[in-house]
Amino acid sequence: MKRIAWLDLAKGITIFFVVLVHVLEGIYKTGQYRQFNFFAEATMGILFTFVMPVFFALSGFVYKPVSGCKELLAGLKKKIISLGVPYIIFSVIYVMLQQLGTDVHHLNSWQDLAHIGVLPIGYLWYLYVLFFVFVLVGLLSILNISPILQLTIYLLLLVLSLSQTIHLPYILQGVCMWTSSFYIGYLLKKKPLMLHDRLLFIMSVALFALGCIVQANFGGSTWFVTDMMTPTDVLAKLSSIPLFLYLFSHIKLGSVGNYFTDCGRYSLIIYLVHAPAASVIRIVLQKLGLESYVLLVFLTLISAWCISLLVVRLVQNIPWLSLVFNPYQYPHRKQK
Repeated sequence: MKRIAWLDLAKGITIFFVVLVHVLEGIYKTGQYRQFNFFAEATMGILFTFVMPVFFALSGFVYKPVSGCKELLAGLKKKIISLGVPYIIFSVIYVMLQQLGTDVHHLNSWQDLAHIGVLPIGYLWYLYVLFFVFVLVGLLSILNISPILQLTIYLLLLVLSLSQTIHLPYILQGVCMWTSSFYIGYLLKKKPLMLHDRLLFIMSVALFALGCIVQANFGGSTWFVTDMMTPTDVLAKLSSIPLFLYLFSHIKLGSVGNYFTDCGRYSLIIYLVHAPAASVIRIVLQKLGLESYVLLVFLTLISAWCISLLVVRLVQNIPWLSLVFNPYQYPHRKQK
């Protein structure tokens, strides 16, 4: 499939913001820099509002509907390998690093690894939920349900999950929460003129601003609920999708744009590597006595980003590493 430059740019910029917000979150949770809490909370609040909805929408944008059970099963087989293998490997790596460390915010036990089939560990929730979003959208696709009706169903599931009238298992809660974001991305691909609709963009800006105001005044600590939506942040999160996809599709590529476009091609690798890398770097810098908040944020961010890109380069040059990061394509790469 031919790559779309602005889509890779969107992935590159969004994954950079993901790294930044996780760096800020890791330092914030130490409780050692309370004088910077307002800055950290405001920045995390804004970033957490759009990074994950946009990521789901970008996955939806490249989604190809299936036409039958055979095609659905083949697609899910590919997804369970390409998402499941790195999900399992990095769950083990993440817990192992936590067990070796002493300054861990939320310590996962080895026993938690036995339950990753029903409850993901840390930041890896995205891969877990994304797979089951593919399952749900695929099932409704083979039933030949119209796109508008599908979106209506996904929005109703979102309302159901937000209402909390019934307690849902994590996987059902996650799928109900995020499938609408995924499918909005798909619909924007089907209706490409919407990405050039200035009225839609202006409405998205207004709704996003209103949603942020609602969240800031009534959301409390739910700014930092990253793996779920809440009644106070749902407006901002959903409206962020057409807003940011419009912006990304209209950015003119220069040297900076080309850089993030290249990075966007490897957003999954960066996503997998950045969190453990950032945690280790932050702990090491603090153990070495670094006290400056600004330097700690800057050095942790740059180090985690560069380590992630170093792993990208290693994957490009060491074929067997594709078994970890892109296992489905490894046999094809090996044959070349």
